[in-house]
Amino acid sequence: MIKYLLLLIITGLVAFTFSCSDPISGKIENQPPNTYLSLFPDSTIAPGSTLKRINWWGDDPDGFIKGYRISFDSINWGFTTRNDSTFILSISGNDSTFRFFVAAVDNDDLTDPTPATNLYPVINTPPAVSFDAGTEIPDTTFPVATFKWTGSDPDGDETIRFYQYSLNDTNNFRRVSGLTNLLTLTRDSGLILNANNVLYLRAEDNAGSLSPIERMPDTSGTWYVKSVTSKILLIRDVPSGDLSLALPYLTNAFDTIHYDILDIKANGGALIPKIVNPMFVNTLKLFPIVFWLGGNGSVTSAANFDLAQQSLPFYVQSGGKIFFSSGFQGPDVTGQGSLINFAPVDSVTSCSIPFYSTGDALLTLIDNTYPQLGSSSFIVSVKGLYASNSQVLYKYYKQAGCFDTINIAIKDVPVNPRIVYFALPVYFLNRQPQSAVALFRRIFIDEFGYN
Repeated sequence: MIKYLLLLIITGLVAFTFSCSDPISGKIENQPPNTYLSLFPDSTIAPGSTLKRINWWGDDPDGFIKGYRISFDSINWGFTTRNDSTFILSISGNDSTFRFFVAAVDNDDLTDPTPATNLYPVINTPPAVSFDAGTEIPDTTFPVATFKWTGSDPDGDETIRFYQYSLNDTNNFRRVSGLTNLLTLTRDSGLILNANNVLYLRAEDNAGSLSPIERMPDTSGTWYVKSVTSKILLIRDVPSGDLSLALPYLTNAFDTIHYDILDIKANGGALIPKIVNPMFVNTLKLFPIVFWLGGNGSVTSAANFDLAQQSLPFYVQSGGKIFFSSGFQGPDVTGQGSLINFAPVDSVTSCSIPFYSTGDALLTLIDNTYPQLGSSSFIVSVKGLYASNSQVLYKYYKQAGCFDTINIAIKDVPVNPRIVYFALPVYFLNRQPQSAVALFRRIFIDEFGYN
């Protein structure tokens, strides 16, 4: 008992002696951090997409993690403060395997000397492409054709490197950027004039994989490309019921003046390009002069003002010249002046003359270089133009309806005009057929310089 008591006393004295000594001095060496991946090296990783998301984290025993160095070859390193990222693993074949390295960096810039690493097998999935619904090519066009499409890739749409297109065969594909989804082709692009054409399209990804080939028109269809044969394009916006009046009038009035035709009312407007800009706009630009002819003053007969608004300002800006002639879309339309954005028209009269017929007076001639004109048929819902910055060609007054003389026809400037605008369909103004010939000669030859 005495022996155990003595040992306890000696132990206490030793502890007391050391507790009173000086503390240990000196710098403790910084310990490197450790790095971990969400999947460990012995994990089984099934082959997946070339679009790969990888997660990692780090731990530092004597500090904190300020970031990570990452690499795919352990030679070239980048730095990030994130704990995850999505990588596009570009491969040159159908599949490959990538090794990823990540090393944590602590607050004293010490880097984990044994980076975490793992293998990531990937399989490339081919892309796909399809033409956008509602952008189908008309069955007949002039030598301008615009196509719009959407590409996709399970590995990420950004992996589409190129789109390839070919005209009329699948042996001569040309590349455009993978950022492109709109293509306009012309004669210089390879369109064959006065013949049937077809476009083939496919996508190519970063690995060189190709999508199935799509075609426009689809199945076994083609579209016909007709050549430009004149300096004048007639946009025939005339209802079928008026063709018996319009066609003889045009034959007589044009006389020896040659023109091409685009009938945008035929087959429910099937010949109107679905992509107005650039396809329809560039079609107009093939011609120095455009004659846009609509019908009577009703919704179904009048010209397609919406299409004119979307296209003619660009055409005029490019230097084109326009003769536009149509009634308005009904007597109750009051805001249609804002739709005439291609001509110097301030607004349209709120009132309308119920009708203008063969028994009424001739139009009042304001510009004596133009011929006299009068109605040869029943014209309904005649509305006038307010146009303070234009030259008036014809006016008209009738007691029924408007109680003022209204402007019926204008041009933008006195000399070398680019726009002549009639608020009536001219093929109804055929009371004196010889005047129709004189009118067209005055507008197309004298004013617009056709030769």
